[in-house]
Formats: sequence, structure tokens, C-alpha cells
Amino acid sequence: MVNNMTDLTAHDAAPAWQTRDHLDDPVIGELRNRFGPDAFTVQPTRTGVPVVWVKREQLLEVGDFLKKLPKPYVMLFDLHGMDERLRTHRDGLPAADFSVFYHLISIDRNRDIMLKVALSENDLHLPTFTKLFPNANWYERETWEMFGITFDGHPNLRRIMMPPTWEGHPLRKDYPARATEFDPFELTKAKQDLEMEALTFKPEEWA
Repeated sequence: MVNNMTDLTAHDAAPAWQTRDHLDDPVIGELRNRFGPDAFTVQPTRTGVPVVWVKREQLLEVGDFLKKLPKPYVMLFDLHGMDERLRTHRDGLPAADFSVFYHLISIDRNRDIMLKVALSENDLHLPTFTKLFPNANWYERETWEMFGITFDGHPNLRRIMMPPTWEGHPLRKDYPARATEFDPFELTKAKQDLEMEALTFKPEEWA
């Protein structure tokens, strides 16, 4: 039997899930040429997608640069937050209590890239990404609601998933478990009426 693997390089033969640093990805070179080699941190991953940690002050500039490349990243596919406070594997990564990621796609390249921004717990603010990608609107609303991260300049930063009467940010690691750490739930007639009134649909609030 002929061994068809003999002509493959070690990189070619590596499993698809192997950790890669993505430093050979063309977009990393383009970013370094524009912003300098020390402007950001490239995180090794097993997803096949480069993950680039950028400074908050450069987020919009980097996003705009990617959107205007000759083969641009034209789609914001996803945006959300992460509570990083209990993360144990941080070698080489920026210090972060929380982070927000921006998953962008280039149709021309058939490639993805993920930008991440590190945030400290006492300064959970980012500039809104809606100026570059209007569909960031609802993503940012959900991220604010779930984690308490404020997107400065957002045109309509209000709840989008939970009832208006909800308290706290339920995807934070320190949010109490409702089944074991809350008092038994009670719903009086008066409270039920208030909750139903709060759920009244107001189209102007969803603009």
C-alpha cells in the first residue's frame, strides 16, 4: 500500500483541531503593517479563526481598516461578551475581567477573524460598533443586558430579552442561581398586574 502521507508537510498532516497561532494568515500581516507589530495580541486557537486582542482605543480604527481592505471583512457575524474572571489559561493574553468579541467575515477571502477587547470590572465601557456595522445594535443590547457592559454612543441601549423589571445581569459568574439562592418565588395578583403591564409591547422602544 502506498503511503500518501509521505509528501505532506507536518503542517498539512496536522489535525484540523490542532492549536495554531495564525501568524501566517495574510490579515495578520496587513494589521501589523498598518498598526505595528506590538499593537495587538494574537491568541492561538483550535477554531481555524485568528483571534486578535486589540486595545479599546483602537477598536473602531481596526474595525474600519478591516472593512476597507481590498478584500474586505464586510459582515459582522456575531458580537457578545464573556466573563473572564474565573479563566485559568491566560498565558500571553491581556489581563481581563470581562471581554467582548467581534466575529467578522470576508466573503472575498472566505475567511473569518475575531477581534477581542479586554475590560476591567471597574470600567465596563466600549464605543458602539453600530457606526461601522448597524446590525451591532441588538448584539450590543443583549451584551449590555447579560453582562452590564455599556456601549457608549449606542442609539437605543435598553433591554431586549429580559422583562423590564429584571434586576442584574444573568450571564455574569457572580449572578445568583435562581433555583438555589433566591427566596421561593411568589406572584401576588398585584405583582402579576405590574409584570403584565411591564410586558406591554411598545414599538417605538424597538427602533
